[in-house]
This record gives sequence, C-alpha cells and structure tokens, in this order.
Amino acid sequence: MKSLKRYTQTLVCSVGLLAVALLAGCGGGGDQGRDPILGLPAATLVSLAVTPPAPGIALGATQQFNANATFSDGSTQAVVAAWSSATPAVATVAAATGLATGTGVGSAVISAAYNGKTASATLTVTPAVLLSIAVTPQAPTVQIAATRQLAVVGTYSDNTTLDLTASSTFVSATPASATVSTGGLVSGVALGTSVITATSNGKSAATTVTVPAATLTSIAVTPAAATVLIGGQQQFVATATYSDNSTAFVTGSATWTSASPSIATIAGSGMATGVAAGTATITATVGAKSGSAALTVSAIVLPPVALPVPLGGAASFAVLAGTSLTNNAGGTTLITGDVGSPSQTTDPTLAAGYTNYKSGAILSGALADLQTAISNANGRSCDVSFAGGVDLGGQTFAPGVYCYAGAINITGTMTLSGPGVYIFRTALTLNSTANSIVALSNGATAANVNWLPVGPTTLGANSVFKGTILGQSAAITVGDNTTLLSGRVLTAAAVTLRNNQITK
Repeated sequence: MKSLKRYTQTLVCSVGLLAVALLAGCGGGGDQGRDPILGLPAATLVSLAVTPPAPGIALGATQQFNANATFSDGSTQAVVAAWSSATPAVATVAAATGLATGTGVGSAVISAAYNGKTASATLTVTPAVLLSIAVTPQAPTVQIAATRQLAVVGTYSDNTTLDLTASSTFVSATPASATVSTGGLVSGVALGTSVITATSNGKSAATTVTVPAATLTSIAVTPAAATVLIGGQQQFVATATYSDNSTAFVTGSATWTSASPSIATIAGSGMATGVAAGTATITATVGAKSGSAALTVSAIVLPPVALPVPLGGAASFAVLAGTSLTNNAGGTTLITGDVGSPSQTTDPTLAAGYTNYKSGAILSGALADLQTAISNANGRSCDVSFAGGVDLGGQTFAPGVYCYAGAINITGTMTLSGPGVYIFRTALTLNSTANSIVALSNGATAANVNWLPVGPTTLGANSVFKGTILGQSAAITVGDNTTLLSGRVLTAAAVTLRNNQITK
C-alpha cells in the first residue's frame, strides 16, 4: 500500500493538476495528516543527502552535485535543492543546479537545502591540471639549411596557458626532410614534409613542416663591416637567398670561420671576439655557398656607430595614445611612466611620481615629438632589407637597421646581442605570439631598441617584449598579461591594454 500511495501521489503531481496535487500532498515534506485519496498517513521528509559525498577536482574543473530526499515511508527521490558554498574562494556552486566550479586550491563545503532539511559534501580542489598542448606555428615553411623555432603552449583546467617549450620533447617523423632539436628548433634538410610532434606531461600535439624545392643560391653576412675593441664582441647574421628569391636566416646552421683567428675568433653562433688590432675576414658557409664580412679590431675607444632615436617630450611616457586608450576595468595594469590620451575608458594604475595627461601642452608636445622620432628612425639607411615578411623567432640580431616590406612576426624567443641601436621597420604589421620573448644579451639595452610598424601592432598574451613601439598612425593592442618591462607603447592612434606591466 505504501508503494501504491507514493505512485499515486507522484502520478498526480506530474500531471500538474494543482487542486488535486495539493490534496495528494505534493511538494516538500508532504501532508502531515492523512492522504485524502487512500486514507493513509502521508509520507514526510526525513532526511537529505548530497552525492557524491567527498569528490575531488582540479582547479577550474566542475563537479555536479545531486540532492536526494528520504521519506518516512522509506522511499527516496531526487529533489531540486538550493545550493551554497561555504568557501567561494575555493569553489562556487550554481544555486539552482548544484554544478560546482573549482576557483582555488583547498576544500569547500557544498550544502543543499530543501524543505527545512540540509545536507553537505566536501569538495577538494587540487592545482590546475594540463588539459592540452598546442604547437606554434602551424604548418610553417622552412628553407633548406634554415631554421625555425617552434613553441609549445599548454592550456590548463583553469583556462591559463604556459610556455612548455623547454620541458617538451620533439620528434621529427621524416628527419631526411626536417630535423628538430631538443629545444624545438627545426632545420630544413631536403625537399619534402615532416610531421613534428611535441610531447609534454603526457600530452601531444603536432605541426607539419614543409621544406620547399628552392635551391640555395647565395649567402650574405651582416653587418658587412664592423669594428670592435680588443676583447669586444660582434654578432654576425647569415642570410640565405634561394632560387625562388625567398630569403631565410641561417645563422645557426652555418659554419663560421675567421681568416685571422689571431685577430678575431668566431663562435658557431656567429659571435666574433676581438683578439688583437687588425682586420679579419669572417665567413659563413652553408653547403657549397659562402658569404663574408670584415671585422676590424681596434685598440682605441670608438664613438658610437649610431645615435639613439630622439624621443623628445615623448620620452617620459610609457603609454601614449593619440586617439583613445582602452584599459580593462578591475584589471592589474601597472604603468611605470607617464600616460597620455585624450580619451580613456578606465585609467590605468600609475607608479608613484608619474602623471596621466588627458589634455594640455605636455600631451600635445609629446605626440608631436613622437612623429619627429618616427621620421628620424625612418630616415636611417637599412643595414638589412627584405622584400617580404619575416618571423624573428629563434634568431639573434646585432645592432643595426632591419627593414622588411612584409609583416614582422615573433614566435618563441628572439635575441638582440651587443650594445648599440636596433631599429626594426615594417611596411605592414608587427605581431608577437603568446608567450613569445624578446631577449637582450651582451650589453644590448631596451632603451636602444625601436619598433616602427606602419600597420597595427598586436602583442600576444603572456609575452615579454622589449623596446619602444613607435606607431605613426596605427593601433597597438597589448595582449592579456603581456609585460613590457623596459619598453614603451607610443602611437598617434589607439592603444588597448589588459592586465599589463609596462615600464619605460
């Protein structure tokens, strides 16, 4: 009879006949009197239980909880309860559905309430776990004897990303066409394709490398002539030209020699060191092709080869936008330097001692001096010129003026080596991928690094960028959590920031 009564009661409730349902004892704990249909005592709510009782999830993951009611007639039923979390900093829970999400490492008590009864379970949240990895760039082309740096980015259960290149292992499926080093540096060997697979913490991802049929026609070494002091160093760069008129940096795969090692020595990386006064011929060889440059070693102090780009009144600004500045509300952007823009959504946080200018002579003068600085940098002769675009990732550069007709991209890590002025100009866009790095070595300083894109600039999330971006009339977008320690973002157009640290 108990089962028949519960069946009848459930059937009536499900039909939704309000008046009959009320008589049948539908809802919370049921009728405390007698069932008006069967004449039996109505079942009452005795207890509530939450399942699962003690689950564990990773940070950022979810856990579905359920509430089950037990009645005085021994029956059980899943019920729609009201949910809450005792520690939202560790886990939140949707009040209507019981779906919990891990928000911090630790334990949180998840409670359900239904018709005066409560029950709970303890949810343990562990550190975020790696969900997947991705290899960038996808489907790159690498010329014979050229190299290309791959990067591995991991995505975790809390939606954060991390550069896992250094901890990944790489395998080339067809090393006869392309090889890959333990650090993810791909080298073109011969015509064909090869699938490069990266593995990290049990996760794998791949990219297909294509080595085109073009043959190597010449090698050029830059700078063509350089001077250092005894004991000083000079980074040389080897550039290959192919039968299809394409070019590629082959500094890392070239064989370097010095015709006069008593005057200057040369390392396999293309870094030369002055030994004694005189001139030495530095040669880079790839296959049957060679190119040379002259290195003069001087015993006296020389004046600087190039003067820094004069910023004038713009030098005090870490962020300067001629039209508008967009910064995310509630973020963690911190600017060490002046900020200037006539229109701003949310004022970024400034370090002590700096000012945010929204109008006036100082802002106008800085924007005018920016254009003067751009003209100065654009008026300098190119030490290296390319008719197309370039990916600077995996390459090492000496001071000089580098001019590209196509877009400049930075994947992985690029290195600037040696003291002096660096100018990178592009007729199109400047872009860096997530987790990319601009590194400085052997005396290179960010104050002397200048980027001059004609088109927009986009810096990838979590990247580390160095130097001053001088935008003549195009927007600059700085990705989430990107850092420009020792850098500036200056443009006559718009700037977008998101959780960034920028120090001029």
